[in-house]
Amino acid sequence: MSRPLALCAAALAIFAPAAQAAGAGVVAPQYRWLAFAVFAAMISLTLLVTYISARRGQSAAEFYTAGGGISGMKNGFAIAGDYLSAAAFLGVSGLIAIYGFDGILYLTGFFIAFIPILLLVAEPCRNLGRYTFGDVLASRNGFRASKLVAALSSVIVSIFYLIPQIVGGAVLVRALIGIDYEVSVIATGSLMMVYVVFGGMRATTWVQIIKAVLLITTCFVLVVLSWSPFGFSVNALFDGLAHSPDMQAHVARLAGAGMDVQRFFEPGLFLKNPVEQISLGLALILGTAGMPHILMRFFTVPDARAARSSVLWGMLLIGGCHLLIIAIGFAAAFHVGAEQITALDKGGNLAAPLLAQMIAGGANTAIGSLAMAVVAAVAFATIVAVVAGLTLAASSALAHDVYVGAIKGGTATPREQLIAAKSAAVGVGVLSICIGLLAKGQNVAQLVGLALAVAASANLPALLLTLYWKRCNTTGVVCGVLGGTVCAIGLVLVSPIMQYPSFLGLSEPLFGFRNPGLVSIPVGFLLVIVGSLVSAKRTDAQLWQQLRLRRYTGRGRAEATSH
Repeated sequence: MSRPLALCAAALAIFAPAAQAAGAGVVAPQYRWLAFAVFAAMISLTLLVTYISARRGQSAAEFYTAGGGISGMKNGFAIAGDYLSAAAFLGVSGLIAIYGFDGILYLTGFFIAFIPILLLVAEPCRNLGRYTFGDVLASRNGFRASKLVAALSSVIVSIFYLIPQIVGGAVLVRALIGIDYEVSVIATGSLMMVYVVFGGMRATTWVQIIKAVLLITTCFVLVVLSWSPFGFSVNALFDGLAHSPDMQAHVARLAGAGMDVQRFFEPGLFLKNPVEQISLGLALILGTAGMPHILMRFFTVPDARAARSSVLWGMLLIGGCHLLIIAIGFAAAFHVGAEQITALDKGGNLAAPLLAQMIAGGANTAIGSLAMAVVAAVAFATIVAVVAGLTLAASSALAHDVYVGAIKGGTATPREQLIAAKSAAVGVGVLSICIGLLAKGQNVAQLVGLALAVAASANLPALLLTLYWKRCNTTGVVCGVLGGTVCAIGLVLVSPIMQYPSFLGLSEPLFGFRNPGLVSIPVGFLLVIVGSLVSAKRTDAQLWQQLRLRRYTGRGRAEATSH
């Protein structure tokens, strides 16, 4: 058996024992083989594409950034594939189907987030960094300290973002095959670690490009089929929802008896506190600019112009897909119903696959089961692509920033870097599986919001002030990254999103917001500023001018990052 076929067989074997013991899934038992076949075909395709791409070789530059030779358009598709995660397709469509207008706020934040990236981050990161977020910090701050705190923050953010992907993947596997959530989490996480064997940014990039095309096409087909009975009229669909007895009963359960169904089309059904909406919005808009797997994409292009182009292509694709996801959410509310969606998964993550099943013929039909299997398989490919980028970002931070930068002082061989990166990836995967087991029943969009809050509180302040503030120094960066991380995570642990009584011994939340962004983001900026001002170290004027020149032009980048 050839190597790619052997790996495909090994990956599918992960699910085989679980499938034998399958319980009641969403797909009817007599059609479960059909769902499994579609699922297997998607896994085999992504593994085969990854294997073919990886045969080009894996030097350190190839593993981390594909040699810096990805074009702006390809990188834009890859950014869309990296960013359109389980949170957008599964989580937000479910939130819209259950809570209506409030779910749209997540997509708005996800999309607007690329404006600060375009204006403030993409070009400078490409010109100052080589492989990771830590490279940018180390361009003007203490080398070892910057590498260590950047790696710590990158790994924490990546794990926070990995968890909802694993949860979403587990929900899909359970829906298709009918296995228990816990077994599904372990099987999904194990499969994700199989992809790390191939490794490398080039292979990851092609998986993300294919996934972006598949996802956008699937969303378009779903919208066409589910909205065609209404003549693609927003008013007609909304009028049908407003007069639906099931929707009226659902809104009454959420908002109280006697409440008008109009509340479904207004803010406040899910995010009831306007200040909490601001907190969530800040995290969504600012957090993306601090996500390590997004920042890494700007090191894969040949120049700053390609970096800007990739952001514009990414915004076009992401914005279009977000509009389709909004339409899918409302269509799922009408065709499937919020009660049926939450009955099968209380987080609402199955809204899109259930919509495909319903409009294709229903749960007990072959075509309905096939449609759901296709949508679920595309969603799983979405998760695989995002996890590949996250795992690469986390392992690169540990291998390049900690092992090579802080421990080896920049002297490790490429082979040593690759071994360290793959070992770190396995460790990150195992930890993510363990935490994913504790996240049962959570909506993946909410979990991603928490990851973005940590990124906005820890990474973004240090990144922006390193790029644009002359007085910023190592002390400020260390204080900001560590303090922002601790503040964001600490507030999450005492927030309403936790189960009470909590493992901390609390009987009720101490912090009133589900997302800590409104408090933790200003704290992160304040700590960088105060730490820099308190420190006696000052940036040399000549060095600052050289960094400014390189930030805008990229001149001297190769020499400055030759470590």
